[in-house]
Parts: sequence; structure tokens; C-alpha cells
Amino acid sequence: ASASENAELFWALRGGGGNFGVVTEFEVRLHPVKSILLAEAMWGEEQIVPLIQRWQQFMASAPEEAKWNLSLKLAPDSAEIPHGMRGRPVISAAMIWVGDPALGSQYVSQLAGVPPLASTTREISFLQLQTIADHEFPHGRRYYTKSGYFHQLSPEAVEIMIEALPHVPSARTQIELAYLGGAAARVGAAETAFGDRSAPVIINILADWDHPEDDARSKAWVRGLFDALRPSMKPGVYVNFMSGDEEDRTTEVYQERWSRLAAVKAHYDPANFFRLNQNIRPPSAASTVT
Repeated sequence: ASASENAELFWALRGGGGNFGVVTEFEVRLHPVKSILLAEAMWGEEQIVPLIQRWQQFMASAPEEAKWNLSLKLAPDSAEIPHGMRGRPVISAAMIWVGDPALGSQYVSQLAGVPPLASTTREISFLQLQTIADHEFPHGRRYYTKSGYFHQLSPEAVEIMIEALPHVPSARTQIELAYLGGAAARVGAAETAFGDRSAPVIINILADWDHPEDDARSKAWVRGLFDALRPSMKPGVYVNFMSGDEEDRTTEVYQERWSRLAAVKAHYDPANFFRLNQNIRPPSAASTVT
């Protein structure tokens, strides 16, 4: 499959996930990256609303060398956190800068405007960046997520998140916020099967716990917060953040691309052999495949 051979299959593969086959080989276009500046910081509850508004304003016009993600959670029981703040709602930020570290340091100094509770800044390699969070999400633990997009995160939506934090089912549970855009947003909506490229803000509500007896409580917390935020979200969901019980949202992933994807699926996989995924069922298999 390519742009000139089996072009519809090629289109579907770029965004349609495992519905159309398996990956046997990657061909990678490399870019020169010497080192990456990583700045991490944490602020108290009173800074959550203003920091998120500042983040949205900054990222809307930020240079593409900058990437800045946020996480709302309870402060860990760590020595670098003031004793009275431990277990309280906080917001943490991780900004990477791919470019001149000196210029990146200037941007880091502009971000918050308020001194953080704790912070670190260091240069790392690209490989270190790709593995930096692996230890936080090991195999064998229990995870549940729900995700969505925002055109703009309002202070009211942020307050809903803050109110939910004291009731998290585990200390590792968090609300992740990322700002999209850049090269991904420059690809036309019809060029690939990938979902929404237009919404700048993506949220991922992530519960992380250890024991099966906490399954119901952990999932209920995620669903409750998602339902409270849903009225302010735009339609759509990032397919990689979907949980296994969200098959009803698959059409929401692809929106106007759904019917075209279903036609490709019916042509190349009418028996729905590739179905252990966020499934696009061909009409012929809808009532026969389990």
C-alpha cells in the first residue's frame, strides 16, 4: 500500500489503527537532535487555574521547539514538597525544548510567573526522553482512562477538576493535559484517517491502582469526572487513550471519516479478522463476529 498503490488502504492505515493489518516494518525519517532541555516544576492548588490559562495562551503561539504538558494530581509524600502541601491538589508541568538550550531556558523562565514548590531543569538525550516515564507505568498494575478534546479549557472546567482531586481513588491517579498543534495540525483532515487534528487541548483522565477490589471505585471516579466535563468538550477522542469498554465511541474518533473507513474495512477485511482493537466493523461481520 502506498499513495499510488492500493491508495484507499494506505489512507486507512494512517490513523485506522490495527483494523487493517499489522506492522511488519518501520521506515523512519531522521532529524538531527543534539540534546533536549527538560524543565519540570510543581505548583500549589491556588496556581492551577491561572497556570492553565497562561499555558493555553503561551502554547497558542509558542515556537515548535517547545512542548509543555500539565498534570493535576495530589502532591506526593516527597522530601522536596513542603510537608503541609503533601496530599494536596497540585499542578505539575513538564516542558521540553528541542533546540538551543539557552533560548529554551529563556522560555522556561516565562512560563509560570510564580515560583514553584519544586523544580528541576536539565539536558537529556532524545532516547532518555522516550523512556523517562516508563517506570511510572509498569506492566501488571491496573489502569483506566477516559479522554476528550477542548477548544479552550475554561476556568469553570478547571474548577471541576480541582474539586474532583481530593476524591481520587489512588495517589497515582492524575489528570493529564497536552497541547497539540504543530506539524500534526498542518496535515489536512482528509489526507489520512487520523482523528481530529483541529482541537488544541487534549485531556486524559487516568486512574492507576493495584488491586482488583478497587476496580469499580477507580473506574467510577474517572467516569464521573469525564461526565462532568463532557458538556464543555468538543466531539472526538484520541483513539490511543480509549479504554476497552468504549466501543460505542469509535465513530466519535473518526467522525466524518467513519463511512469511508467502513468501506475500506468491508473490502479488505469483510470477516473482521483484525478486531482486537477499537473496532471498525464491516457490515457483513457486525452480527457474526464475537
